[in-house]
Amino acid sequence: MDKDIVKEIFLLTFEIFKALCEIVWKNIKGLVALMWDRFFGLADASREQATQQEWGVTGEDEWPITPEAPSVKQEEPQQKIETKEVVYALHIPELPDSYGDNRIVLMVRDPEWLFTYWELRQDVIDSARNTLIPLAEGAKTILRVYDVTDIIFNGYNAHKYSDIEVTGGARRGYIHAGEPNRSFCVDIGFLAPDGTFRVLSRSNIVRTPRMGVSGVVDEEWMSIKELYEKAYVPMGRGISESVFERARTNWQETLKEGVSSPESSGGLKS
Repeated sequence: MDKDIVKEIFLLTFEIFKALCEIVWKNIKGLVALMWDRFFGLADASREQATQQEWGVTGEDEWPITPEAPSVKQEEPQQKIETKEVVYALHIPELPDSYGDNRIVLMVRDPEWLFTYWELRQDVIDSARNTLIPLAEGAKTILRVYDVTDIIFNGYNAHKYSDIEVTGGARRGYIHAGEPNRSFCVDIGFLAPDGTFRVLSRSNIVRTPRMGVSGVVDEEWMSIKELYEKAYVPMGRGISESVFERARTNWQETLKEGVSSPESSGGLKS
């Protein structure tokens, strides 16, 4: 066998033996320390406790004072936590004045009135004013209301439009459209003295409802007699005769009270 191999085997065996010896020594050392604390450390602790409770040290007329600070310290953190929870429960954040959006929203109130609200970013306002120089000083903030009924609106093909001046820093308001069953869209922007209009934001499109009921009349209406036959005649099978007759009597009394069939009088559907 080669000498180098033998040497490697010997060194490896020595390292293994050394590691085992270290493990055994650590275990023995820990066992000795445990036995020392168990038999000799207890005696030292009892002797130290007896020394602290000597009557000559604290006075023979008084009991030794035991520290109560730990119990007080345990209550303080709990009290502080409860105080913080009360503060958080009562703290209600206020709603912000703005959300950093640049938009205008249009809604329908009734057949003749619309409602709109808007929010404009300062950078958009500054950019629009810069494009109007030197006419920016006389420019007004307006709402331009477009009639876009039955068209694909591109900003220039509205049937008609009207302008409403915005004053006093308003951010919402009602618009009197005055035309039921029409579609509308609103732009907010700057109108220069020469008629130039710079759009800041464009709203969604809404349609006002009709002013009256629908003119569509159904051709056929179900009469009360037909409804009775569908609801009660199939139930006649398997139920007592008295129940069936009582239901039939109730329907006949209803007919006698003046409930006429829509077939003879006609009816409207909204």
